Amino acid sequence: MKHMQGILMLGLLLIPGLAVAAGATTGSEFQDFYDFINNAATGFLGRAIAITGGLIALGVAAATGRYVMAIGGVVLAIFGSLGPDIVDAIFGATI
Repeated sequence: MKHMQGILMLGLLLIPGLAVAAGATTGSEFQDFYDFINNAATGFLGRAIAITGGLIALGVAAATGRYVMAIGGVVLAIFGSLGPDIVDAIFGATI
């Protein structure tokens, strides 16, 4: 059983290196899909979804009296607006 855990840990340690190596040389066939998703997330569609999700969470929080959901709604709206840029910065720096 301990040998299996060691093999699993070794495999998990190697996965990030494989992902970076594969991402640097392949994937051009997914460029159109990436552009579409990125434009949708950073454009008016992404902003509308973030604002709508935040407003729904705020409404549910006001109706039920759970103020933690209100904070979650604000976090959802902020992450929805800034999330795509953050993800681009993280993955752009690693590739």
